[in-house]
Amino acid sequence: MLDLTRPFAVIQKEDQHQVLILTGAVRTLDRLDQIPRRQGKHPAGRRYDTLSLVPFSQIKEKGFAVHQGDETLLCMEIEEQREVPVAEFLASLPAAAVGLESGPTFDESEEDYRRTVQAVIHDEIGEGEGANFVLPRTCRAKLGGYTPAVALNLLRRLIQADYGTYWKYLFFDGSRAFVGSTPEKHLSVDKGRVVMNPISGTFRKAGLDLLAPSEVRRRLTAFLKDPKEINELFMVVDEELKMMSKMCERGGMIIGPLLREMSRLAHSEYLLVGSSDRDVVDLLRDSMFAATVTGSPVENACRIIAKYETQPRRYYASSIALIGRDEEGEAFLDSPILIRSLEIDAQGGVQLRVGATLVRDSVPEEEVRETAAKGAAVLSALQGEPSPQPRLLDGLLRDALVIECLYERNQKLSTFWFLKQEQTLGGGPLKGLRFALIDNEDDFLAMFGHLLEHLGAKTEIIPWKRFDLDQVGDAIVVPGPGPGNPSMVQDPKMALNGRVIDRLLKDQRPFLAVCLGHQILCQRLGLKLGKKAELTQGVQKRIDYFGRPEDVGFYNTFCGFTDPARKDLGFSSSEAGEVHALRGSHFAGFQFHPESILTAHGLAIVEEEARRVTGR
Repeated sequence: MLDLTRPFAVIQKEDQHQVLILTGAVRTLDRLDQIPRRQGKHPAGRRYDTLSLVPFSQIKEKGFAVHQGDETLLCMEIEEQREVPVAEFLASLPAAAVGLESGPTFDESEEDYRRTVQAVIHDEIGEGEGANFVLPRTCRAKLGGYTPAVALNLLRRLIQADYGTYWKYLFFDGSRAFVGSTPEKHLSVDKGRVVMNPISGTFRKAGLDLLAPSEVRRRLTAFLKDPKEINELFMVVDEELKMMSKMCERGGMIIGPLLREMSRLAHSEYLLVGSSDRDVVDLLRDSMFAATVTGSPVENACRIIAKYETQPRRYYASSIALIGRDEEGEAFLDSPILIRSLEIDAQGGVQLRVGATLVRDSVPEEEVRETAAKGAAVLSALQGEPSPQPRLLDGLLRDALVIECLYERNQKLSTFWFLKQEQTLGGGPLKGLRFALIDNEDDFLAMFGHLLEHLGAKTEIIPWKRFDLDQVGDAIVVPGPGPGNPSMVQDPKMALNGRVIDRLLKDQRPFLAVCLGHQILCQRLGLKLGKKAELTQGVQKRIDYFGRPEDVGFYNTFCGFTDPARKDLGFSSSEAGEVHALRGSHFAGFQFHPESILTAHGLAIVEEEARRVTGR
């Protein structure tokens, strides 16, 4: 069925009863825009044109920090494609023993990884560098008597024993093989419909088959109510909403939460659905790479990754992109995230990377266990014929209490992002206003801009390095959120924002400030700045917002403190004096993120303050 001397790929999507077999020449490319594109309708109808394996280092196209090795963008120009029943495909596979000469062993010991987790929590999250970061452990092994037929039998084992994943696949470039069972869709685009699928929160199934069903139910509902697991998922949803806000100019919505069961674990997830007229390759570039495998905010997460990881990630945490044309000749894209995947060289050397999402309340020992659970299905296939794993949660997915626990997660979230919404065209309370948003390296600003545009305003997002107050005319300025310590006034980013805010205050121009921008505003107003006693990276709290209760989302390590002597300012603050929001005659500052899904009435808050500072 397959010529093992030529490049090929085999894909089973979402446990379907058929596999897709692709063959064609593979070449290396430098940039995503070099992926060959074919135009017009194909006589056979829907057609796949290319399959590209994107290395993590491709994020250099966005100017982000990254370690670069010898890995390259691999692109198969598809010459032949066919779908074959799974049973027929498995029966056709050549016999090949899968045997290990050495390994699998991790480069980094469990103790070393625990120390890394602790360092990231203390030195990065604890210093305002981000809300979460994903760092992997690298596992290596050596297959004896390796041939491409061995890779095919590894795929067979995954198809037979793993389930619930998005793609099970094998990509053979003529020398190396990539075999995996990835649970997560990175991006799909079809007829202008854009979908991302953030997955986070891990429920480990080991040992559950020995328990009574009532105990399995108890443990699952406890997982669904665990604040750490809930907030971890909310953080990555917020991060991918940032991307969707940039990519989907015609709006979108959130679907979920959902629960996905796989052979060794289960994950909680959402679907993000939007609309865009942009080209699929441009969207693929803008979506590099998911917060679920990098961190938040993504640009600074890449700096942290480069700081703590001494070796290139190669193809871990990137994507594999299947591009084709539909019946009308329009391009479509299907792209899963490259995780839970083996890279096998021509000599049988194997690499596998598995990571954990590190947040402010991570427990290092639990993160070590999470890496083991995530690698279990693939490592099991590598080490022998895996035994079929029972579907323990099938009935529970329809259990009323489980469903209630899932949907309780949405009760205090922003309804704006859950309802299909589009920009207000030709109207809205902010019609005629222009906003110039200072990009301080956090794409939360794109979500804030989306709220403003929905309210009828025009927006322009300008990187802080290029921002010039004299060039934005009468636009209302928004110093935006971003990583970093606002007290480091000599830092170029903090200094620029400080100068801009000084002029806005002096000239009494209306403006809004968010998170980092708000902290710098507090500092320029002479308020005390300090580190919070308790980190609130990705936390929802109920606050007194100028006389009314509001549920809002915080992502901060630092904050300003109230000054009772400042009668010219209005404060929304905690009992300890931490400033949640402030008001002046022509400005407003938000320590929380009105644009976050964690802020229930963010749209109304932005409209209220924008109208107040502009006199609308």
